[in-house]
Amino acid sequence: MARLEEKLEAYARSDAYPFHMPGHKRRPGKLPSVLDAAASYDITEISGFDNLHDPHGILLEEMERIARLYGTRETYLSVNGSTGAILAAVSAAVPKGGTLLMERGCHISVYHAACLRDLKLKFLENTDPAAEGSGDFDALIITSPSYEGEVKDVRYLADAAHEKGALLIVDEAHGAHFSFHPAFPVSAVKQGADLVVQSLHKTLPALTQTALLHNVSGRVDAAGIRQYLSVYETSSPSYLLMASAMRCIHGIEDEGAGYFDAYVRRLFALREELSRKLCHLRLVGGPCGRGPEGEEREKPPLMDPGKLLIRVPRPWTGPFLMDGLRDRYHLEAEMSGPDYCLLMTSAADTDEGFDRLKKALFEIDAGMEGEAGEKAPPAPDLPLPETAIPLGSACDEETETISLEEAEGRISGEYIVVYPPDSPLIIPGEVFSREMIRRIRSLYASGMNVTGVQTVGGTGILVKVTKGTVPPVR
Repeated sequence: MARLEEKLEAYARSDAYPFHMPGHKRRPGKLPSVLDAAASYDITEISGFDNLHDPHGILLEEMERIARLYGTRETYLSVNGSTGAILAAVSAAVPKGGTLLMERGCHISVYHAACLRDLKLKFLENTDPAAEGSGDFDALIITSPSYEGEVKDVRYLADAAHEKGALLIVDEAHGAHFSFHPAFPVSAVKQGADLVVQSLHKTLPALTQTALLHNVSGRVDAAGIRQYLSVYETSSPSYLLMASAMRCIHGIEDEGAGYFDAYVRRLFALREELSRKLCHLRLVGGPCGRGPEGEEREKPPLMDPGKLLIRVPRPWTGPFLMDGLRDRYHLEAEMSGPDYCLLMTSAADTDEGFDRLKKALFEIDAGMEGEAGEKAPPAPDLPLPETAIPLGSACDEETETISLEEAEGRISGEYIVVYPPDSPLIIPGEVFSREMIRRIRSLYASGMNVTGVQTVGGTGILVKVTKGTVPPVR
């Protein structure tokens, strides 16, 4: 069977002259030098290279190859990342105006899908899907693993959703590697989920924006999935991205678990050493829930061992550790929270990279000697905001900008989001509480990237609220 990246490379070496887009004409020197090689492989839907939105040739064969590898009924490539795949999954699974049960911490793309489809939202924090009186819903969507690597009980949630006649969608964007080595948690594609979304680029060696949408059970109409993928993706999908995705898939297909063996050995050795030697900083999960051969070390919830979540004691902060790693050691972490820093690893990591990280963490940890080093208490859980206007309607409301301090009791006219992980604190149509205002200000003051607000004078924070009726403060 032909492989996309090999066919693309052969075409790039041929004497074919492009009287078609893209405008760089595959000619080195017409782009900055770093992009010369990429331009050689950047084509459009010419003869022999199929059409992602109506595949009958090599792209169909390649997606069938991915489905066999993951053990799914059908799998679709997405070149608009997991964002496009989530938009398509929710739209295909839930009828317009239907009900979506979701985690509050879902990615913002889930909220965007709900807004576009005018869905009624219920939150898992308020509802046990298996309990009597939990009400009807068309689909449940969860994030597993979380951005920080925690894996949920997908089997339980799948059974609960199916008992209600509903579907389970799993945003497994950070778990595309789970299926390929026993050291990783079991993927949602093996745990009863109906639709599973994965980002190849997050944890596997593929270019940014490459993702997969798995139709696992067949309960969702395939024609609907294809329709919405064509709605939310570009009509000119990048062959560079598709070839990158397939090169990643082919490497795993050829080598199986051996593709990850050396990485897993290095990773678990690193986790063991960090767990033993760090005195003030703390590796969450220690050596982790599974050993290198997949043996159980802890009871669920499991953690993805590839995520290195480092807790930082007071008086230091997560941004302090992230900035120190970047500025002093030229090591760029994935993200930081008020009291933690997250570092992501993959099979592409090297011994040299892991050694540099160990040296940096041990030196930073040693520099904390003599200080208090107390553990910061976790931030209290916020009650879910009151909904005054349904999301689908609130997105169209006229807004005005006011000070955050004046927003108590007002209705949000914007998504306010902590990025990463891109999960909303408050969404359009919800009411600002005093606690929410304090949390937004606290996160902003701790150096977190809070989007959806405007800042003035370094400390002033402005937010958008709807005009018109102001609900009473409770």
